[in-house]
This record gives sequence, structure tokens and C-alpha cells, in this order.
Amino acid sequence: MPVSVVFAFDQGAGGVTNFFTLDDTVKGVLDNATYTLGGDFSLVDVTEYVREVSVSRGRSRILDRVQAGGASVTLDNRARLFDPTAGTAVSPYANTILPRRNVQISVDDEPIFSGVVDDWNIEYEIGGDSTSTAQCVDGFALLGQVTVGTATQSVQSSGARVGVVLNGASWPTAKRDIDAGVVTLQADAADENTNALDYLQTISDTEFGAFYMSRTGLATFQDRTSGQDFSNPVVLGGTGIPISSVQIDYGSEQLFNSIEVVRDNGGTAIASDATSQSAYGIAELNRQGLLFNDDDELDELAGFLLNRYKDPTFRIQQVSVVMDGLSATDRATIAALDVTDPLRVTLSPAVGSAITQDATLDRVEHSISPGSHVVTLSMSQAQAAFILDSLTFGELDDDQLGF
Repeated sequence: MPVSVVFAFDQGAGGVTNFFTLDDTVKGVLDNATYTLGGDFSLVDVTEYVREVSVSRGRSRILDRVQAGGASVTLDNRARLFDPTAGTAVSPYANTILPRRNVQISVDDEPIFSGVVDDWNIEYEIGGDSTSTAQCVDGFALLGQVTVGTATQSVQSSGARVGVVLNGASWPTAKRDIDAGVVTLQADAADENTNALDYLQTISDTEFGAFYMSRTGLATFQDRTSGQDFSNPVVLGGTGIPISSVQIDYGSEQLFNSIEVVRDNGGTAIASDATSQSAYGIAELNRQGLLFNDDDELDELAGFLLNRYKDPTFRIQQVSVVMDGLSATDRATIAALDVTDPLRVTLSPAVGSAITQDATLDRVEHSISPGSHVVTLSMSQAQAAFILDSLTFGELDDDQLGF
């Protein structure tokens, strides 16, 4: 299987490693500060011992916050190479099999997970098999353990505020990918002991963007402009990358016709639709504690959410892709997918016309074992801004200019 797993057994705790890769035009540049050899720690490729790998990263739907990503790597431990009690005479890694060691999982040299080991779970069958499983988490686990300072922040853009919080959390500048942000945030003094990750997510909620750890381990803030850009989607099904199964949802799970959004130290914006409420009953969506600097942007968000969610939608919710048998190019495209990436999915039923839908990627899951690699992609229907000349997002009086 074209999967590789690398551990930094001798690396100190903290941070997320991007590994130097020989001959790579980006990661193989000597003296670069982002993709480093790591000084005195050793990188150990354990791919030959891998039995199973699973990865899960993202959120449940576009209205939810991105959660900490996780991965599980099960290794053949019959020789006790991955048992910290084995002693260095048996395993050269025995003294360094510890939590918070960096790990990176790749497919065809495309990282699909970068994080740290949270737990080592070792199993022995008396007189038989043995496995050692590394349960891994991404950088959210580290940000979730620190608090933001109580100093009053100035009025600033959402992207600038994200940078300030990451500075306070001592997150490396080389491990960031931060959009400038569209909204202006109020001067704000966070309460004492406010969790850094929770505060970053509140900034993201206010922006109606996304904050997540990328597959390469970068603390990533995507503003609403980036999230509404569907000009270059990854095409799945139809003439695109083959898909093996599709799940469709049509109901009231994402139906909201009474919207209330509230900002700290300010007003409340309420938007509702009587026609939708008459047809489907009242379905409420509330957003509290947002950090807008004025009520105008609050009103705009309430209006956008109402327009987007007041009617039920027929949506492609999930697709599966079998990586085995795909071309190397298609495998690399799927491996490179990240949270919020734009997708265009086509389902071709046995009877009737094809169904095509644009969507935002919410969650990526990899299930890998010898001879099998299945990727499950969960998504929300696209919320693209108006795109001039687009047959999908360029219809006057139908599509929005964005907000």
C-alpha cells in the first residue's frame, strides 16, 4: 500500500512536525525553516510494521466547529520494537516510545495527518501475536491545554486576532496558514483562564469561517471569502474521480427559519421567515457571544443564515472513494483533500438523469489495511458567493453576492 508512517521518537514534546523530504521541491530545500530535519531527533519510518491505519479529521457539518483530528496506527509488535518496557537491547526506541512524539501519515507522499501520539496501547496474545497501537491527535490537543491572556485586544480583523491568540499560545509562526479575515472584531478582554482553542473557535464563528489543523499540521484560519470560493472544485463521480457509494439526506436536519445572533457588548439580530415557519414549523438557530464590532455585520450574518437554511435541501451528505485501483494522480488528489475544500459530486443512478451537487468538505476519514484503502468524505451543500458567468453560482435574483 502507498502509505507511509513516520514517527519522531527522539523529538521533545510539543508542536507539530513537517518533515524534510529529500528531492522534494518544497520540503527538500536546504536551510528552510518550515520543513526541517529536526536537529538531534531521529525520524523513524515504521511503514513496514504497519497493519492498520485510520484517520478522522473535520466537523459534522458546516454549522459546527471543527473538532480535534485523530489517527490510529496499529503496528506489528511481535519483536517488541514498540514496547517501552522491552529495553534498548531489544528495541532501539524503547526509551523514546512516549506520548507527544510527532507522527505524520502520508499517501503517495501527500500527508493525510500530522500530529502527536496521545497514547500507546500494547496487546499481547500469550504465546502468539502482539500489536502496539499509537492513538494520535492533532494540534488541537495542544491548543486546548493553554489559556489566552487577559490583556484587552484592540479593534482588529479576525485574522489579526487569530495571530494574537496563537502568539499567546506560543504556536510557531511557521506552522500557521491564516487568512486576513473579512469581519472587524471588537476590542475584547477575554475572561481569565479562557481556553485558547475555544476563543479561536469563537473568532471563527464570528467570521463564519473555519479554524482547523490542516493535514500538514498547520493552524489554519479560513475566512468567509475563501469558504465561498467554488471556482475550482475537486470533481467526484461522473467524469471525475470514481466514487463507490453515496449517501443522501433530505429533511429538516439543516432547516432553520428563526435565526438569533448575539454579539458581546452589543445587540441582537433576529431574522425569520413566516412562509417557512408555516410550512415546516418553527426551527431555531442561535449564535451567542460573537465578537462583531458593530450590529450591521450581525444583521448581515442573520440574514445570510436565514436565506441559506429556511428551506429543506436535498443534499449529498457522504461519498466513499476506494483508493485501490485509482491512478496515482487521483490518489494524490484525494489524499490532498482538506477540511472546507470545494467538491462537485455527480451521482448517476441506474434510472433517470444524473444528480450533480456542489459541496463543502466537512470531514475526511481514511480506513487503511493491507489491500484496502477507503476514504469517506462527508460534506455540506455549497454556500458559494455569486460567481460571474457561472451556470451554478451566477444566476441573478437567485445566488447571493456573499456577505
